[in-house]
Amino acid sequence: MDLGTQPQRQLNRRDGLLLLALWLLCLLLDGLWIQQHQAPPAWDQGDHLSRALGVWQVLSQPAPWSGDWWHSLWAQAPSYRGPLTYVLSAPVLQLLGPSFSSAMASGAVFNGILLLSCYGQGRQLHSRRAGLWAALFVATAPALLNQRTDYLIDLSLTAVMTGSWWILSQRRWFAVGRRWLWTVLSGTGLGLVALTRPTGLVLLWLPLLLLLIGGLREARRGHWRPVLQGATASVIAWILVWPWFSQNWLTILSTINKARQWGVAYQDGLEANSLEGWFYYLKLLPAMLGSSLTVLVLVGGVIALVERRPLLNPDKAWLIWWLSFPLGGLLICILMTSKDFRFVLPLLPQLAIALALIVASIERRWAPLWQGALVLVALLGALWSQFGWGPKLSSFPPHRPNPQGGWPIEAIVASVRSTSPNQLSTLAVLPDSEGLNAFNLEAEGRRQQFRLAARQTVAPKERLEEELSNFDWFLRKGGDQGVMSDERQARQAELLQNSAHFEQVGSWPLPDGSQAQLLRRKELSVRTAAITCPAQLSGSITAIPGGLDIRVSGPSTALQGSKLLLTLRQGEQRLEADQALGQGLLRLPKGCLEVQQQLALSDGANSDGAWKAELQLLKANGQRQAVQLPADRAVLLQPGQGDPGERTANRVALLRQLGGQLRRGELDSLFSKVGQLNQSDPEQVYLSDAETILRARLQDDPVDLNDLYSLALAQALQRHAGDAAQTLSQIKVLDPSNPNALLGLGVVELYRFRPAQAQVALDQAAKMSPNNSTLRTLRIVASALRLDLPQTLHLLRS
Repeated sequence: MDLGTQPQRQLNRRDGLLLLALWLLCLLLDGLWIQQHQAPPAWDQGDHLSRALGVWQVLSQPAPWSGDWWHSLWAQAPSYRGPLTYVLSAPVLQLLGPSFSSAMASGAVFNGILLLSCYGQGRQLHSRRAGLWAALFVATAPALLNQRTDYLIDLSLTAVMTGSWWILSQRRWFAVGRRWLWTVLSGTGLGLVALTRPTGLVLLWLPLLLLLIGGLREARRGHWRPVLQGATASVIAWILVWPWFSQNWLTILSTINKARQWGVAYQDGLEANSLEGWFYYLKLLPAMLGSSLTVLVLVGGVIALVERRPLLNPDKAWLIWWLSFPLGGLLICILMTSKDFRFVLPLLPQLAIALALIVASIERRWAPLWQGALVLVALLGALWSQFGWGPKLSSFPPHRPNPQGGWPIEAIVASVRSTSPNQLSTLAVLPDSEGLNAFNLEAEGRRQQFRLAARQTVAPKERLEEELSNFDWFLRKGGDQGVMSDERQARQAELLQNSAHFEQVGSWPLPDGSQAQLLRRKELSVRTAAITCPAQLSGSITAIPGGLDIRVSGPSTALQGSKLLLTLRQGEQRLEADQALGQGLLRLPKGCLEVQQQLALSDGANSDGAWKAELQLLKANGQRQAVQLPADRAVLLQPGQGDPGERTANRVALLRQLGGQLRRGELDSLFSKVGQLNQSDPEQVYLSDAETILRARLQDDPVDLNDLYSLALAQALQRHAGDAAQTLSQIKVLDPSNPNALLGLGVVELYRFRPAQAQVALDQAAKMSPNNSTLRTLRIVASALRLDLPQTLHLLRS
């Protein structure tokens, strides 16, 4: 039978039933594995589960007509791990409930896509028999079984890429009279690959290059349709990807680089300049499909060849096209410094299809017996790979369920929730072991009504004491701390142990023989209590060492999402101690409550003496309402003792300090502290709170440069690039001699993909600060984006 020349046939009922039966068998096998598996999600699994739960929550409150809703949806996947996996997992989470088991069960969705795509490609290339054999091989491949009972992004990428490759091949070779339809589908497929993981497109570099060369060759002959169709597919793919990519492009690129650095540091490093590096995947791929199965298929193929009967008669041009994807993708994987079986997983279905073509093309008297043996070996290999049952038929490492439970993740989260039920609490997690880490605690916190966020600490060793002011809750453990732990965690645990401001409130034995210990601030920074509804908003302000104790009482509808504009006066002196109510993380029930918060005063605001306080509630709708305070009660400020962690930091005040650093051009320190703040505020709500507060203050004093710089920083960090550009343009007028305002404006314009406007601002800044290396780099980027090659080369040489 000629390969690559068969007309497409529709899926008949018999094949459909066989595929459905195969999918149900996979579902049964995977369900049995998931039922026996009791271990919590590890690092990446916990992170993916958290993202999926976030997408599930957004999709459960649909508002597609709202730009904020889309912004919130895309914000759930800010890294190179795109949102498509989580979007397709959301219906399963809704059906089965939000849990790690449900997330793993969503692999059935991607397995269905993969089975159908492999069947379709096998039938497209040869016959329905080839399609069915290909589906069987991918259903029982040990590496794919491994990923079906896990929750990572590699199975979904494999499924979507295989489907996209099937569609691309259909358009290139088999679409007769429907080229435009398959062009649209091709663009859609490529867009979905990018929405799964943009780096997946790199594996398709060779077939995309062949399409480009073929289109240009046709154009030289005067046939422009292939070029137009290719451009149309590209535009469709870009339209699909742009909303997510445009919002997150900076973090997408940075996390790609971070993943590369992590892989070099922690994964197998077989360089491409070694023989082992070139043969690593060539030896691994047969094991990923099943060593015994692969050998048995090849033995049958060799016997058929010995009988001098050619198995296939492929068209050479088509054969080059079909091999372009696996060979081009394999070359990329070989050239990568780090090696892992998941990197080549999208190529594995092509090996399965190749073996299926061999099986389907052999029509000998001994073929039925041989094919029966293949089915038996495939099924037995799957049972051994997943459960250890039967003979060992694969050299690929088995992936058996872990029945060991006992990790108190649910109890730890519940303990924090019971203490602070009306807010989103942030837990600083010091251990980073496989069974207990910030990622699986974060996922559990989201599962428990999104009331707890877990974060690792990121402060450098010389500033670890600051972390005691950033968090109210810490978790530590004894014994093994995890492969990526270092002396920072040990030093942080020592600071906690010696702090007079934290106490242990919980302890749990762990399966590894160690103990997990939950610590909290003795005086929590935010507390809520139900009260009888007062006639009007009321409050009180009391000075405490190093800070203020503020209490506000009223209906939750008025308190939720509100901010406090607090002004302290002493003669001609004036201090602003503005802050978000509950640090912006309140989740208040209906009724009336008292919110109490104890936050630190910003540096320089701890003067002695009596101060008169004025307190306004800045509501979520922007209206101000005076809060009644006890009459004739002065606030007697008290200096703090200077102990680390004495008071929780006021994040809005810290942002205003960072605005001063932006004004002075202290960028390294600024972004280091922003990283710490972002960890302590899991939703970065302090940025929007600060923006609202600063806008209110600027209504009273529109030319306050400190507030304007802080406002620009808050807007830029929220990626509100247009608003940030407007604020920086206003600063440029008020502070014309400061190059840092122009540098900030240039960065914002580059983020908006406006290199011409960025170039103007950066060139002006360079005249004021000619030796600034950051400015030089940004000017090179702006010139390159403007395609100004002479200017780019000039700056590179300077």
